[in-house]
Amino acid sequence: MSILCFQMRLLPLLRQTITCYSIPNKISPILHLQCLKVLTNTSNQNFRPFSMTIVLQKGKNTGGGESSSSGGKPKRLLTDNDLLKSGIDWSNLKIQFDKLVQELYEQYKKQITLRTSSLAFEELQITLDGKQHLLKELTQIIQKSPQLFMVDLTRYAQYIPKIIESIHHSGLNINPQQDGTTIYLPVPKVTRQHREELAKNAKKLSDQTIIRMREIYSKTHRNLNKKSDVKMSKDLLLDLDENLKYRLDSYIQQVEKIKNEKQNELLNSTF
Repeated sequence: MSILCFQMRLLPLLRQTITCYSIPNKISPILHLQCLKVLTNTSNQNFRPFSMTIVLQKGKNTGGGESSSSGGKPKRLLTDNDLLKSGIDWSNLKIQFDKLVQELYEQYKKQITLRTSSLAFEELQITLDGKQHLLKELTQIIQKSPQLFMVDLTRYAQYIPKIIESIHHSGLNINPQQDGTTIYLPVPKVTRQHREELAKNAKKLSDQTIIRMREIYSKTHRNLNKKSDVKMSKDLLLDLDENLKYRLDSYIQQVEKIKNEKQNELLNSTF
């Protein structure tokens, strides 16, 4: 009878206590004292100790396991041939991704460097009338001194604003100075600030590369549902998407590695 009486008195209080604790700072002092009184009155009786801790079990994960978005492998790895059967020409995508990685590497080699040479300016890409040109195709870059280059644009004076804009966005950390149809390119001294600016520019270029990679992936993903001659289940579409993301992530990791190595070179080299 004592056990039954204890349960009848304590359980309603426990329900109220749990309810009060679910609303922070709202527990009643009177209720708290009542609970203590009940527990104290039963302390001399032969009851086993028990815990009032509420254990919350983790719910079942319905996400289908680890996905490529968290950096893991897809549930089902597909071969290049599997992708091709579903309308994805991975060999063509791979060429595009490899090209972007190589372009970034070349930009770092020629433009993001502590030792600025005429090559950095000669290989600078300029967009004129919708077409890409190298600066060396338009004019000759002359080195006047170890810290100063000169570009004569008498024949292409109308393109001077475009060329100056391209130099600003090149990552060279050069501030071009215009004098008529001549552009002077003063090379900054290798200071800590210059190193940090180059490191920032290295990140900007890598971010641009990753954006272009994601655009390629997005275009491929959108085209999957537009193929009327290929009927795909939701599971297959999910597998294709996970595999594309997984391969994209692999290239993004390459870009990040190249960027980190370049930044380490810029910030920590003894030059």
